[in-house]
Amino acid sequence: MGHGPDGPPSGADRWSTVWTTLMIEIEHLRMEYGSTVAIDNLELNIPEGEVFGLIGPNGAGKTTLIRVLATLLEPTYGSVRVGGIDVLAHPLQVRPLIGYMSDFFSLYENMQAWEYLDHFARCYDLPAAERQRRIDQALELVSLEVRRDAEVRELSRGMRQRLSFAKSLLHEPRVLLLDEPASGLDPAGRIEFRELVKQLHAMGRTVLVSSHILAEMADFCTSIGIMEQGRLLRSGRVADILAELASARRLTIDVVGDAAPLIALLSGDERISGIKQNGTRVTCQWHASREALVELHRRVVAADVPLVSLACHDDNLEDIYMRISGHETA
Repeated sequence: MGHGPDGPPSGADRWSTVWTTLMIEIEHLRMEYGSTVAIDNLELNIPEGEVFGLIGPNGAGKTTLIRVLATLLEPTYGSVRVGGIDVLAHPLQVRPLIGYMSDFFSLYENMQAWEYLDHFARCYDLPAAERQRRIDQALELVSLEVRRDAEVRELSRGMRQRLSFAKSLLHEPRVLLLDEPASGLDPAGRIEFRELVKQLHAMGRTVLVSSHILAEMADFCTSIGIMEQGRLLRSGRVADILAELASARRLTIDVVGDAAPLIALLSGDERISGIKQNGTRVTCQWHASREALVELHRRVVAADVPLVSLACHDDNLEDIYMRISGHETA
């Protein structure tokens, strides 16, 4: 299948050119379902070893993109390569490279946990001498070793999620495609999942993980892409995106009593904008370095403002998303 129509590059993945090894390469990708365009001329490069967070609302096209990468959907047109292999021309060569975990999955209820993994280890054509080691390793990675002999029907939703994840790790794939992987986990399970992704990153795996819950992504993603209505609005390292947006820091200042003297002091500082007051608390945007806050703090104290606290907050994934996204679905 050939490329789509020629056109200027989207610029969504300019950041990736600094790496020499790309694990995922997507050009002019389009996916149509009848009159609905699920993916619209998407371009994205993901370097080897990245933990890439695909962020967007439900219906943005995240699952469709992951299924194309997993060789489960054939797009209307475009070019997709994983590990340098054309996904559309050689899907059977790509599949050993990837571990795929769907948001919705089915398990064999009558099997024990280890039997379920053994079944897929055989499907992956793992040697008999190697299967047991891989099964034990996968169960340990997802903290299910104590439930290895339990039947699948006895496992909770969170444990089933972990078992499905373990199945995706059996053949030691170079790329993991995870679609809403923490949706069924309790708080402890979500923490364990984040630590597991960090461990996989340390092992050099490339991970693409989708979610619409930004708090899940902030702690382990090395880079992000924001999708909306089938288009990639922005992608790159979080720090690079913040620098590109010329993001301001947010200050929260608490005082005792009247905040008017503080507001008067802040209003005369050209590095400050967006001053808002809520009782004795004042918030604003700070357009200077963190180091320069030392001088501001001294000025506030020297002006006899009854200061309780002055806190500086950098933008996080939620701030980035709210500033870039139009909050629309396909």
